[in-house]
Amino acid sequence: MNWRLRSIIPFLILLAVFSVQWLLLFSLRAPTWDAVSYYVYARSAVFDHDLEFANDYQLSYPTAGEDFASKELDQIQTVTGYVQNIFAVGTSVLWLPWLALLRLAAVFNWAPGVASTAMTGYEPFFVANISMLSVLFGFLAYLISYLVTESVTSRMIALAATITLMFATPLLYYQFREPMYSHTASAMVVALVVLFWWRQLQAEQFGFWQGLGLGALIGLAGLVRWQNLAYLALPAVSITMWWFSLPRDERNHTWLEVAVYLLLVAAGALLAFALQMIVWRVLYGSFITIPQGSGFMDWRAPYLNPLLFSTFRGLLPWMPVFFLSLVGLLALSRRSPQLAWPLLIMLLLVIYINGSTRDWFAGGGYGPRRLTSELVLLVVGYAGFLQLVPCHLRSWIATFLGILLGSHQWLLLRYGLAESLGGRVLSMNPTFEWEDEALSTFLTDLLRLANESAQDPLQALVFPGSPLDVFLRLREPSWEHLTVLIMTSLFVILLFVVALLVQQSAASRSH
Repeated sequence: MNWRLRSIIPFLILLAVFSVQWLLLFSLRAPTWDAVSYYVYARSAVFDHDLEFANDYQLSYPTAGEDFASKELDQIQTVTGYVQNIFAVGTSVLWLPWLALLRLAAVFNWAPGVASTAMTGYEPFFVANISMLSVLFGFLAYLISYLVTESVTSRMIALAATITLMFATPLLYYQFREPMYSHTASAMVVALVVLFWWRQLQAEQFGFWQGLGLGALIGLAGLVRWQNLAYLALPAVSITMWWFSLPRDERNHTWLEVAVYLLLVAAGALLAFALQMIVWRVLYGSFITIPQGSGFMDWRAPYLNPLLFSTFRGLLPWMPVFFLSLVGLLALSRRSPQLAWPLLIMLLLVIYINGSTRDWFAGGGYGPRRLTSELVLLVVGYAGFLQLVPCHLRSWIATFLGILLGSHQWLLLRYGLAESLGGRVLSMNPTFEWEDEALSTFLTDLLRLANESAQDPLQALVFPGSPLDVFLRLREPSWEHLTVLIMTSLFVILLFVVALLVQQSAASRSH
C-alpha cells in the first residue's frame, strides 16, 4: 500500500467516527449557565470592546432560560465595581478570531437571520458557528492524542485506543451537547502541550524557542482552565529524568542548559497566562486570586474518595476507562519510561488537585467532566493497557471493551443526567453538598436503562435535536444545521490537505 494512503487511513477512520457522532448527537442550543460566562468574554471584546459584562449577561437571558436569568449575574459586582466572572478567559480567546469574522459577515449582511443594525451576538448564526468550532476542537484533541499514542505503540492499538476514548468519557457530552463549555478547548490545548513536549523530548531539543514555545502552550492551557497550569510539572519531571540518565561528566556540562530551559518554560507560561492575570486585576483588583473564594481549595485533598468512587460522578462508576489507563501507563513505563512516567505523575497530580476542590463534582454538570482535559493521557494509557493483552486476543478484547465502555457512557449520557442517576447536588457555594446513592442502586438503574434501550435502540441512539433526529422526523433542516455542515466540510478538507503536506514533508526528510 502506498505510504501516503497508509498514513492517512487512520485520519479517515477517525473522521468517519466523528461524523457518525455528529449526526447522532450534535445539538444547537442557546448558551446557558457556564457557557454564557465563557462566551461573554469574547462577546464583550468583539461587540463592546470592554470587560463590562452586565449587558452581555442581560442579552443572554431571553434564550438562556428562567433559572439562569433568576441568578441575576449582571447584578453581582466585585470590589472594583465590575460584574464578576469566575470562569477562565482562554476559551473565549480561542473563539475570538472566528467570532470577529462572524460579526464582520453580519455587518455586511452575509449572516442569515441577523439584523446588522441590532445584532446581539446571541443569534443562532453566532451560536451555531461558535458551537461547531468547539466541536471541531474536540476532534482535534482526539487526532492529536492519536499522534502521540502512535509514536509509542502500533498504529492499530493507537487507533483502537483513540476510538474507544471517543466514546468512553464525558467529553462526548461536552463536545456535542454543550459545546460552548470549555472542555473541548481544554482537551485540545493539553493534547498540543503533550505533543509539543514529547517531540522535544524525543529529539532532545531544549533550546530557547523550544522552552519558550512549550511554556506559552502551557500558559494557554492555563488560560482555558486554570488547573492546566499543573502541566508545568511535565517538562520539569521529564528533563530531570533525562538529566539523571546522562553520564556523570555530561551532567556537569548540561545542568545550566536544563536550568535555562526550565526558566524559559516558566517565562513562556507567565507571558501567556498574563492575560488572565490582567483580567483578574481589572475585575478583582489583584493579579492572583481564586474568584470562587479562598475556601474553594482544601489542599489536604479530602475529596479523593468521592472523586474516585462516588456514584455521583465518581470516576469508577462514570468513567471506568480512567483506571484501565492508569494501569496502562504503569505497564508502558517499562517500554517507554520517558513518556509514561511523566504522564503518570501528571495524572496523579491532576487527581490530587481535583480531590482538593470543594465542588469536586463540578456543579450541575455531567460526569467527572474536569478530567476530560486529560484525554491525551487517557488515550496513551489505554493503549498501554491494550498492549498487555496477548496478541492473538488483542483485537477481540479491544472490540469487547470498546463496545462495553462506549455503551456504558452512552447510556449515562442519554439518560443519566435527565434522571439524576447516582445522586444530585444539594447546595453550591459556599457549602458545596451533594447526595449519592448506593452502588447497587446505581447498577440496577443502569441495567434497567440498558434493557429499555435494547427494546427501542433507535430512540437510545438518536439524541433529540440532532441532525439525524431532524431528518427522521421529516423536519426541514434549519439553516444553522446547513451552516455548520458547510463549516465542518471546509475544515475537514483543510485538515486533510495539511495532513498530506505534513506526511509528504516527513517522508522527504526521511529520504
